[in-house]
Amino acid sequence: MIDPVAHAKAYPFPAPDHSYVFETGQWRPLEEDDFDISGRTPVLAAGSNQSPEQLARKYAEMPDSGPIPVVRGRLPDFDVVYAAHLAGYGSMPATFQNSPGTTVSVFVAWFTDAQLERMHATEGNYSYDRLTDVGLETDFGSAPLEVFAYTAKVGCYNHNGGCLSLAEIPATNRKFASARQAEALSFLRDRLAVGMDLDQFVAEHIDDSVVRVGRVAAMRADAIEIGYPRESLLSL
Repeated sequence: MIDPVAHAKAYPFPAPDHSYVFETGQWRPLEEDDFDISGRTPVLAAGSNQSPEQLARKYAEMPDSGPIPVVRGRLPDFDVVYAAHLAGYGSMPATFQNSPGTTVSVFVAWFTDAQLERMHATEGNYSYDRLTDVGLETDFGSAPLEVFAYTAKVGCYNHNGGCLSLAEIPATNRKFASARQAEALSFLRDRLAVGMDLDQFVAEHIDDSVVRVGRVAAMRADAIEIGYPRESLLSL
């Protein structure tokens, strides 16, 4: 059994430094652009959706859903930052934010309709959006003209008046301060429960939905608005 607090602090979970194919809980490197994208939708992964470990959890009940090509890319003028809410499993999750001059490492998952429907079911607190003209480059050079992404509905976590990037996600020319998950949770603890042991703080909002709702409300009160242009298609 994985300790729930250790699991929360491990977000966004390990991801390879190359493109890969995920299938039936396992993954293998994708060495070349040899997959069929017809009928599939390209969706940017901001945080844990980059990780085969997280995909294995999300698709555990769909072992026959087929392969998911997950292509590594570089997204200019964006960064991956902490969202102004808490996941039910205790982490402070991620969202995209505009950041002129920054280029952030991303993955693009190519979903079938059934795979996309399942992903939608796991993305509460987000909207599903269409992005165009984003300048995405992938390991294979070519990139789709439009991509889709999940955007935190309440915006970005406010850290000393600015966004806070995920230190675990590589980026060049990063403009925001950055922190790993445990440090970000410590910042929130220092704001909402000064002096409390960090593991106790995380355990409380895992185990008590009322506590979690109250903490999310405090985060929402000064959340930073998402600044990139997009067309919202669904509120999840």
